[in-house]
Amino acid sequence: MYAVPPDRAFDTLCPDPYRASARLAYTQRVADPITRLTLFVPGAPSLRDVTVQDVEVEWIGNDGAFGQAFSFGTVAPAHVARIDAAAGALVLHWPIDLRAGRGLIVAAVERLREAGALAVRIEQSKLGWHIERWLELFTSELPHDWHRGAVTFLRGEDAMQSCGMHAFSLPDVRISLDGDAEALQELASALDVYQLAEDPALRSGHTFRPDNETPRRVVERWPDLEYPPEHACHNQYGVWRLGPSGGTARDMGALVPVFVPALRLLLAAAESKSGKALTKTQVTRIRDKGHCIMMKSLDAQRLERERGYADLDPELVWDQWRLVRRFR
Repeated sequence: MYAVPPDRAFDTLCPDPYRASARLAYTQRVADPITRLTLFVPGAPSLRDVTVQDVEVEWIGNDGAFGQAFSFGTVAPAHVARIDAAAGALVLHWPIDLRAGRGLIVAAVERLREAGALAVRIEQSKLGWHIERWLELFTSELPHDWHRGAVTFLRGEDAMQSCGMHAFSLPDVRISLDGDAEALQELASALDVYQLAEDPALRSGHTFRPDNETPRRVVERWPDLEYPPEHACHNQYGVWRLGPSGGTARDMGALVPVFVPALRLLLAAAESKSGKALTKTQVTRIRDKGHCIMMKSLDAQRLERERGYADLDPELVWDQWRLVRRFR
């Protein structure tokens, strides 16, 4: 597991692993609650009367495009026509995700069904369903069903990537198209579902395989570049890039460095102050002078979710910073 190289001795603090670091994390949190899940629910005008505790709810009138929002093959054409004629929709901004708050979210959607809701779309992936099918998928105890209900795939010329895992506060998965596309999507889906089922504390340099017959691949966390940060489909927890078939896990120490403030915030502040793009030397210097806490992987994962986004990988900081700064 991770060990700080001798020539990159980050300035570290070593308090009690989680309690002390959590106090520091609170200083980075924004004043407004983090929206972790957004649901678009079209239906009858009676939906306006439904309130959900601790959830920001807004009613929007039908702009003539409701049917189009559900016209990607997951809803029958006859029901799409009903959606297209709906009076309006509730938009619900949840401060909890679908993994931790599934029971509460399902209960709220059941109430919406009784009030005349027709369908549900998860804005983090734009994947929508007839409300009965949505409830069937998310009342299931099978992580595969949750994945089916919330996650879609984006396919480019050279790679494919899942989209929607941030609805569960988890990274998506990206894999190069270096073989049969259907088999590669199954492999990426297997890593998604593994995260949903086991919630492992994965780290860059670990390996993954879905079964004993499949060669291992190294995973590496990178920022999500498919959508800009302000887009609902942007995954603030990044993506796991699955490496070539046959990879070997890297040697890592027992602890992981967690920068406080986050490394990406330090770099953004420094670049804003300078008024021009940082050089590789400047980025490396800022990283080396940054304060970090050496934490167990599970504690680092908890802190990341409390903060609401993944930081840059300190060992890949220059390459990753060059990519994310394009959206600033």
